[in-house]
Amino acid sequence: MGVKDGFMSANVATKIALFVILLADVVNWIAFCTTSWQVIESTKSYTGLWRYCVGAGACSMLDGSTDDNFDAIQAFAIFGFIALNVGFLLIVLYMFWGSCKGNAETGIASAITLFVSAGCWLISVAIFGDKYDEAGRFGYSYALAVCALILALIGGIIMIIGGRGNSAVSSK
Repeated sequence: MGVKDGFMSANVATKIALFVILLADVVNWIAFCTTSWQVIESTKSYTGLWRYCVGAGACSMLDGSTDDNFDAIQAFAIFGFIALNVGFLLIVLYMFWGSCKGNAETGIASAITLFVSAGCWLISVAIFGDKYDEAGRFGYSYALAVCALILALIGGIIMIIGGRGNSAVSSK
């Protein structure tokens, strides 16, 4: 059974969840890796999760800062990032991989992982929003992180609905 057969045999909810989480994963990667969480126009500076840039190329790393709030932002962003990638992997396994195909436990595990991702991203963007709301404006990376958490939440809900398994169908 190939990829096409696996996709065609999946229920509609699982197909929707796959595309929602694929979009969430792309947004997740962009939000995690780019340096535009906060933009200060007056100094032309950009703050991301990992770097602070001023001007065209003067960037400094933000790893190991002395600010506990920023460390929490980074930590929860890492957990949210990893959980969303794992949730996507579990959906792919649920749709295409032999013993996981249509397995209710795999579907529920993907939903739980997606909820964990949404929660971690929520904590990360909430702390960042509280700490950096007055200094400048939020950049596209921050907006994409919010989109990732919303899409992960939607995907988790869809997997709860559609990820109950096709045990009767897949065992025949």
